[in-house]
Amino acid sequence: MGVFRRDGRWVIEWKDGAGKGRQRRTQCSTKLEARALLTALQRKSEYQRLGIESIDAPTRLAFGELLDWYWENFGSELRSDGDRQSAEKHLRPALGQFTLSEITSARIDEVLSALADSLAPKSLNNLRGFVRTVFVKAAQRGLWSGLNPAIAVPRRKVPRRVASYLKPAEVTLMLREVAECWRPMFACAVYTGMRRGELVALRKADVDLEAGSLLVAHSWGADTTKGGRAAVLPIHPELRPYLAEAIRRSTSALVFPRADGSMHREHIDLADILRAAMNRAGLVDGWVLKCRRKGCGHSEASADSEVRPCPRCDFKLWPSPVPRRTRFHDLRHTTATLMLKAGVPLAVVQRVLRHSSPTITAEVYGHLDLEDMRSGIETLTFEAPALPVAEVLSMAANAESTAPALRNSGEHKSEGARATAVSQSPCAVESSGPSWIRTRDQSVMSRQL
Repeated sequence: MGVFRRDGRWVIEWKDGAGKGRQRRTQCSTKLEARALLTALQRKSEYQRLGIESIDAPTRLAFGELLDWYWENFGSELRSDGDRQSAEKHLRPALGQFTLSEITSARIDEVLSALADSLAPKSLNNLRGFVRTVFVKAAQRGLWSGLNPAIAVPRRKVPRRVASYLKPAEVTLMLREVAECWRPMFACAVYTGMRRGELVALRKADVDLEAGSLLVAHSWGADTTKGGRAAVLPIHPELRPYLAEAIRRSTSALVFPRADGSMHREHIDLADILRAAMNRAGLVDGWVLKCRRKGCGHSEASADSEVRPCPRCDFKLWPSPVPRRTRFHDLRHTTATLMLKAGVPLAVVQRVLRHSSPTITAEVYGHLDLEDMRSGIETLTFEAPALPVAEVLSMAANAESTAPALRNSGEHKSEGARATAVSQSPCAVESSGPSWIRTRDQSVMSRQL
């Protein structure tokens, strides 16, 4: 127990009122300040042991201390270290010094609004959700009572982007251009819809090639997935050789490890590898032709990569691809979308993607392209009678000329006058049939006008 320095910060150690050892990184600039803080905490712990002050009284506990408590008790349950890094970077400096009773909805919203210029709306919602979770855990352990202040904080509106997916022929071209060392992982992503963290954490013991199944139970270094549930997925026959080759090459318990057998880190950018392969396969949004002559600087957009002379200096224009804005997660979109487009029942796709609700599967991963919408619209067929264009124009002109007379006449208020006006209208259809037929024909002719 005492004061020491770690990573440029003064750290204090003491025993709390329950006799449990505590450690805390401080904002103290000198050792003397750290010792003074340690003395105050030791005095508080002594008061708690004597019953003079309640242990971890909610009105006295600081949000920074609550964060330390949360990391200690629930940090091991996190699937990745992203929440910890984000909370330590954005929440502790802004809210760490306030007591829990001072953490109000307005204060949380003020902090999130200040971060709006540097963080995306989804990231702000994640911070809001993290604060809510921390207070929920604190209430369960008796460290907090009352309403959760994060609940009243409004969610930021996240713009819905049109997610990208690959067509079957494009998947073939992409896999052909991916480097051999990465090809099994990318094939597994397409054939199973597994997430990035689930792929890098897949173990050899989870793959049963004889039974044709694999177990999805881990994500990064955590013994749980995003949904918190393990699931067994079937192995596509075309995926078997990829998995067999990956297992043969692996030097560790993982199926897709690094060269030294360790697990890939979270900052690995698989999207760059995907876009590079798509560029080589010609799956791009277009090309930019640039002149390579020094001082010319001419460039032009093009739909193809054909080399052509520069219109300024007659040097060659060299093509540079304009990559698609494709993420590695879009391979998961590809799995779901192609299955739905092939007529696979929604419930089956939901089981494959391991969603809690089919609504998520349909709204987030079920994409319709232009041809899907075109074929849907073309299913609408009607047998409405067609009118000559000249007749339609004449009817419209007559309707415009008779409309003022009908509006100015006071007789249209009576039922008899209304029937006379309808009979004189050029849109009226003479028929001896029932009244519902005349009404139907009038409505059809109105739509055609």
